[in-house]
Amino acid sequence: MLLFYNDFEKNQLKVHMDEVTVSPILADKKATNRIVTNIIQNALRYAKSYVTINLIEEEKYFRLRVVNDIEQIDRTELNRIFDRSFTLDTSRSGGQLGLGLHIVQQLINKQDGKVVANVHDNEFMIDVRLKKWDE
Repeated sequence: MLLFYNDFEKNQLKVHMDEVTVSPILADKKATNRIVTNIIQNALRYAKSYVTINLIEEEKYFRLRVVNDIEQIDRTELNRIFDRSFTLDTSRSGGQLGLGLHIVQQLINKQDGKVVANVHDNEFMIDVRLKKWDE
């Protein structure tokens, strides 16, 4: 998260992050770093004023939940959020192709995890579940 400190400051985003310790997960380190980076970059690109990051430990899974406020989104856009070339707003994407969440989904699937996106009012939530290390 410290790698993104300047970006959060530049975008004037309030960040709330749980400071919790969680059990080890069964995941590829490089892929998981890419997943987290892409999700944070997505929040930086589309958040209006805040980003909330929660780490939740369940019986068999570790869950990363990132929530941020957004401009209004159409439900049909939400259904396409993991498409390879989807971008929510081309004027804010800086010309990028929108591969971030598509890559997240592909990397999560390879690790037997799950990723879900949802919108409630003007809040975008992405929920990533990775298996806990089973000793």
